[in-house]
Amino acid sequence: MIYHCEDHTCNYWDEGEKLPERCPQCGRKLLRANEADMTGDDWTALGNTLWDAEASDKKRMVDCFRKAAYLGSAWGVCNLGICMEQGNGVEADPVQAFWLYRQAVEMGSLNAVCCLGVCYQYGIGTAPDAKQAAELYCKAAEYGSPRGQMLLARAFHDGIGVEADAAEAVYRVRAAAYQRYGEGMHRLGVCYEYGDGVEQNWERAVHWFREAAESGVSVAMAELGYCYEKGCGVEQSWEQAFSWYRRGAECGYPVSMSNLGLCYQMGYGVEQNWQEAVKWYEQGAQCGNLQSMNNLAYCYERGEGVEQNEERALYWYRRGAEAGSDYCMYCLGWNYSNGEGVEQNMTEAIRWYTAAAEGGNADAMHDLGWHYDYGEGVEQDMKKAICWYERAAEQNHPAAMNSLGECYAMGRGVPRDLETAMEWYRRAAELGEAMADYNMGWHLEQAGKLSEAYAHYRKAADGNDDSAWWALGRFHENGVVVAQDGKEARSCYETGEKLGSVKCKMRLAR
Repeated sequence: MIYHCEDHTCNYWDEGEKLPERCPQCGRKLLRANEADMTGDDWTALGNTLWDAEASDKKRMVDCFRKAAYLGSAWGVCNLGICMEQGNGVEADPVQAFWLYRQAVEMGSLNAVCCLGVCYQYGIGTAPDAKQAAELYCKAAEYGSPRGQMLLARAFHDGIGVEADAAEAVYRVRAAAYQRYGEGMHRLGVCYEYGDGVEQNWERAVHWFREAAESGVSVAMAELGYCYEKGCGVEQSWEQAFSWYRRGAECGYPVSMSNLGLCYQMGYGVEQNWQEAVKWYEQGAQCGNLQSMNNLAYCYERGEGVEQNEERALYWYRRGAEAGSDYCMYCLGWNYSNGEGVEQNMTEAIRWYTAAAEGGNADAMHDLGWHYDYGEGVEQDMKKAICWYERAAEQNHPAAMNSLGECYAMGRGVPRDLETAMEWYRRAAELGEAMADYNMGWHLEQAGKLSEAYAHYRKAADGNDDSAWWALGRFHENGVVVAQDGKEARSCYETGEKLGSVKCKMRLAR
């Protein structure tokens, strides 16, 4: 049974075994349709309903568009072309799609003008022709198509078939936005956010993100959530950030799913709930969001919000790594290096560390440098070790700075230079690297600068460096810089032992 809304401006059509009481779009009465009286646009509207329904028969959808095309509906011809282009309900045929778009253009479909332009731009079913694409976008825009305005905006922004013109690009985006076109409103917000073709203005960015979000654009919901999270253009509010992330997540936007999970994980704008965090990370991960994969793997690894499961953690790290997440690559390398959740395999560890490092992950750069430094899993190569340490240090990685300091202090892979070593230690220590403070203390002690050495040992000990507790114990035991105090010395050694210091253990065993 085919039925439709009694209000023809609603244009709601659907089919089923039973006639529902009310139209789901406007709430008016639904009427049974007579197939013999249906126009081409009626069949197109029915096909569109089947298009939007997740569990619908896509072959039936295509049949509706074919009937619409047969009855002379330009709308139906264009939609049939889209199905052919995408392989939706029918085997993909880009050439046929191209010719259907041309037919629909001749019949007066503005959307087909845009679709035909896209075909020329990307060479879908025809030879690429950027100039022809731009001309078609311009034609669609001139006839009032907001999609045409956006496509023309991108052409001017990127110089596709026309000379690049940032001002003209923004003009076209603004035209689409003023037509209440969701993508146009969102894009205008982005222009104001980054100062792209306009003067940067966070308040205007927020305005257009809100307009787009209220019209149902999920990516704009995420953008608006971010503005509230960071306090950009609005007063900072985790509650509002959470609200917009939730709306975006419920609309199926993966980035919002990940951000919503983080809100639940950290208790930002909502009561902390690890189970809810895992739920949204899971959904985001299933949608291909890399950050969700990272976070979900972490939850399985630590048993947060879900039963600890090293195999599931490894599974998501691998999924993320194979999808291009440098963080997941690093974690996968670490698991192989340490035999966590998988049999230790240094070859695989180095492979994933290298992939992560080349992808820009500073942790991986440092760890890869360490492996080359000490010949663990690879042939020792100090040149490569220094290279990776330096690349990580450029990203302000404190452990890499400390490792560089050690190389200069010992003349390992570089000429011995204590001054340069101390500079690297200083930079690392300022970023909270406890071992760097210990190393500075050691060299200062050797230079006879005992008060300075003690200060650095104390700072390192506060950062839980086990060797620093051993050093502090010696100072208290021997009354160096501080009053001699055997009880305090023993306390230092005991703390260091708990942290794994063999030296402290030996001191206590005397």
